[in-house]
Amino acid sequence: MKIEELNPFIRYARMHQKFYPQKENSVCYDCRLFFVLKGEGDVFINGKRNRILSGFTAFLPPKTQYRFDFTNPNDVEVYVLNFDLTDGFSHLSKSLGTATESNFLLTNVLNYDLCEEFNRPIVRSNSFAIQTHVGECINLFLREIAYYKHSASALLKIVLIELLKNEHDEKEGYKLVEEVQEFIRNHYQDCELTNQTIAKEFNYHSYHINRVMKAKTGIALHEYLINYRLRMAKNYLTTTDFTVTEIAEKTGFASYVYFIKLFRERVGVSPLRYRKTNKNIGF
Repeated sequence: MKIEELNPFIRYARMHQKFYPQKENSVCYDCRLFFVLKGEGDVFINGKRNRILSGFTAFLPPKTQYRFDFTNPNDVEVYVLNFDLTDGFSHLSKSLGTATESNFLLTNVLNYDLCEEFNRPIVRSNSFAIQTHVGECINLFLREIAYYKHSASALLKIVLIELLKNEHDEKEGYKLVEEVQEFIRNHYQDCELTNQTIAKEFNYHSYHINRVMKAKTGIALHEYLINYRLRMAKNYLTTTDFTVTEIAEKTGFASYVYFIKLFRERVGVSPLRYRKTNKNIGF
């Protein structure tokens, strides 16, 4: 099926406030969505460990192996939805249940092609933006008002699309960071290189570039630029006979005095002392 044909059919929607410790992996017969409101621990999905905190979300397609390991399984709040991505099996209204690895029957898996976008697990942290929609799905199934399944299906479709958008934004963010880092490596010598000139190169506002950079690397854009220039300066000091003034110019520092001051602050010694201690010309 194509993403345009996405029409979730929900069989089960509840909030669990207790999880029993699992010795063996569980296996999905249909799709699963878990949203953690409260609780900490780990979940192992197809053998890969994922840290659980409030706001954690996991979409699991059929045949996925998983095992939850909460620090305190008696004090959790987790939204759980079991569903198909199509309404083609809506005549099977009751939950298909959950198997373990030892009793899983492949013949119990419904036979339909999943969207390419949802044929593998999707795991997200801090996905609070979808909390309201998932919670409303649960409420609709508890109240069973008119057209509750149709309303819940529409909300779940929004949730699934949001998960895809978040994943896309995450990947795009990493791509942008890699491109910015490469640009800095190729242009760090330019003393006029700033947050603004870098942002202009990529057609973004400097605030956006800085925010993405900090989110993906842990440090701000300007700090990354300074750190890279200092790293190259240390390389010049230990592998060449360039003067400190020449090195300051080659690494993009417009002011020799500022370079000396910054080097002392960040490295702990002057450039000349660093060179004397670490000099190693040749191979």
